[in-house]
Amino acid sequence: MITTIDPSLAIRGKILAALRSDAALTAIIPASRIYKSQTPSEPTWPFIRLGVLMNAPLRLDGGSGGDVTGAVHCFTKGGDDPEAMAMQINAHVARILDSIDDTEADELDIGVHVTQSQVMEDGSEASAYHGIVSIRATAT
Repeated sequence: MITTIDPSLAIRGKILAALRSDAALTAIIPASRIYKSQTPSEPTWPFIRLGVLMNAPLRLDGGSGGDVTGAVHCFTKGGDDPEAMAMQINAHVARILDSIDDTEADELDIGVHVTQSQVMEDGSEASAYHGIVSIRATAT
């Protein structure tokens, strides 16, 4: 079995693929507006950004892996109720991420678990909201 003590790249890929391929989420936010950690300088709203991930190596009997934490962020503004839209997007993101439990072709086992979600007013935009879904992912 192939293992790694820093599976961040594999986990990032799995998260982005899951979000971009979900029909219910992409009906609200097109897959082209689901970004890695860097967004365009003037993104079209609403959009999603996967934050930078942090890894803690795991050293297990007969193998290794990583315990990765991070967050998926959504940004909404305008419309009738941007706060409700952020809550709706967060609910989809949490559902999608919490269902990632998979073995890669190279036998890397990846599991993602939602640890917290929150919606808050975005201080930089008057009518904007920022949703955050925090995750913990393990790969062995």
